[in-house]
Amino acid sequence: METLTLDSNRSTDNDVHYNSQCKNNNDQLHEFTVKYPSNHSQDFHVDPSHDGKHVTEQEYWDIYYEDPEFKYEWKNGILEEKEMPVVGDFMLKFFFESLIDEYLKSNPIGLFCIEDIAFKLKLGNDLSIRRPDFALILTSNTNHPESTDHSYTGTYDLCVEILSDSQKKYVEKDTIIKKDEYAKVGVKEYYIIDNKQKHTAFYTLSDARKNTFKKIKPVKGVIHSKILPGFQFRIADLYLQPNLKTLIEDDVYQSYLLLDYQLQCQRAKSAEQRAESAEQRAESAEQRAESAEQSALSERKARLKAEKELERLKKMNKNN
Repeated sequence: METLTLDSNRSTDNDVHYNSQCKNNNDQLHEFTVKYPSNHSQDFHVDPSHDGKHVTEQEYWDIYYEDPEFKYEWKNGILEEKEMPVVGDFMLKFFFESLIDEYLKSNPIGLFCIEDIAFKLKLGNDLSIRRPDFALILTSNTNHPESTDHSYTGTYDLCVEILSDSQKKYVEKDTIIKKDEYAKVGVKEYYIIDNKQKHTAFYTLSDARKNTFKKIKPVKGVIHSKILPGFQFRIADLYLQPNLKTLIEDDVYQSYLLLDYQLQCQRAKSAEQRAESAEQRAESAEQRAESAEQSALSERKARLKAEKELERLKKMNKNN
């Protein structure tokens, strides 16, 4: 598991800030702040959530889209508050993003990964504005956003929602409502990653039924993306979150994970093997030298013995 540290402190505005540090699987340190209102200050006022409030689309964009306290989506004139994430959600998100980032380094078929940037979904007479926890736009997508855009005017190719499973309405929104909406507007793949593992599911558009998702069935616990060739991951690893360096010899990840590091390891291993071969050759040469020396010594001993025997025979002949 990765290292996570939390330091809470009370700021001047009486919020409680959790300044968190999380090491990702490249040993890089990520910092994030989770801010929760304090209930211990009598003179502190927190604006209530506007969940369920009727507002126009323009009011949503102007007032509520960048609300500092709550994260809102919008559907048919009604504000919908998004679920407050927990620390485990951040950990899941970091790990999955690390895998995607590594894949895109060697397979540049996606523009970039996007977090919390809204896109509009028009479904007949229904209109929704959704903010996926994580989204990806493929280079093949005809709608490329500008760097200054506050929202995306196209349709994402991959949407990921991290589910904490804290309330029934949030579960139903991600597993039923958004699943239906994303399929109907043509999102190619939709992943639900549940912190409690009960509702985790992976979908891709069905070839047989238009604007409908079908489940991506894991093969021996491994999910294979249909729109990202070669991108695959073990479901269990989403929750175990092993250090990526420990996965480079795993067949599931070897084709795309930490390729530069893999090359360094291969070079180091080759150098080590060359050093071992040189050492073995030196040992063999030393053994041959020792063997040659022993053979020469044996020959000298044999020659001396033969010379003594010859001398003995000569003396015997003289005596006779």
